[in-house]
Amino acid sequence: MSVENENNKDYYSEVVLSKVDPEKELPVDIYIYLNDKFIKFRSKGDPIGQDKFELFIAKGVNKIFIQSDEIMNYLDWLNEQNLQEERDFVDQFGEENRGFFKRSKDFKEKVYDVFFEKEITTTVIKQLQENVADFVDEIKSNSVTEQAIALMQNKNTNVADHSINVANIAIFIGMVLGHGHQFILENIYMGSLFHDYGKLKIDPNLLDQKGDRLYSQAIQDHPINGTRLLEKTEGIPAQVFVIVQQHHEQFNGYGYPKGLSGDEIYELSQIVSMANVFDNTLREHNKLPKNERYRRAIKILEYDRGKMWNPKYIGRVVEAFTALIDAIEDNDKMAS
Repeated sequence: MSVENENNKDYYSEVVLSKVDPEKELPVDIYIYLNDKFIKFRSKGDPIGQDKFELFIAKGVNKIFIQSDEIMNYLDWLNEQNLQEERDFVDQFGEENRGFFKRSKDFKEKVYDVFFEKEITTTVIKQLQENVADFVDEIKSNSVTEQAIALMQNKNTNVADHSINVANIAIFIGMVLGHGHQFILENIYMGSLFHDYGKLKIDPNLLDQKGDRLYSQAIQDHPINGTRLLEKTEGIPAQVFVIVQQHHEQFNGYGYPKGLSGDEIYELSQIVSMANVFDNTLREHNKLPKNERYRRAIKILEYDRGKMWNPKYIGRVVEAFTALIDAIEDNDKMAS
């Protein structure tokens, strides 16, 4: 790049960061605008990386830049990534669910927009709740979709994608445990989406010091801090605050932040906690085939029966996930 162009704004095109998978190798160089200068942030062939992606979220930075003569290469790459994800979904869940996949992608982008905001407004919450209501209503009305939502896992490891995954899994668990009321399912979904909101907003300086005592304390405090941030916005149901604050409490009393135990813990918080651990297990073993990852996550739920979660919940949840994986394996065998 010539010197005369390196700080010429006309030479760069702005793109939305949230559309980029942080673990994918980039097709072009990307830049950030800092102190009135365009600075190369990642080179072609490099991924953005989870830590840096989370740092951008914490700072509320949702834009990156690409040299304008490379923008079509970038857009073609992004389109192919999206098409491949859609093809994979349709191959697994059928052509009749293609529309659901597209609506899910649109919803995901709205959630990312919320996470990148420095402050959540009442208007934003209202729009998000309307989308959640539509999304939950569709899940309830379609048994195939109900199965699909439990398996819509991204390989991304960043915290925003994780929150969406947890929301999907938690809805499945909630319905398995007999929750069919729209209001309850919406609260489960909203609580899941925001369960790590406090982690998203950890001081960016601490994010570069993982393992440090102050960072560890910030992680311990993220359920309370997330709740406090959310409480500043009108329109969020009180049940959502409880879910966010209690999602790391454990049935045996060894959780945090308050060390609650047994029936002191809100049932919907336990549902989100199970979904949270389930998705974390899937992400930790994302190199394994999908079925193996799911069976490993199921074993974790069984192992922590009576430790992390009320044992009366686990049997039905394990049965449901096991039946789901068995059905998918049977379908794969028939297709091969």
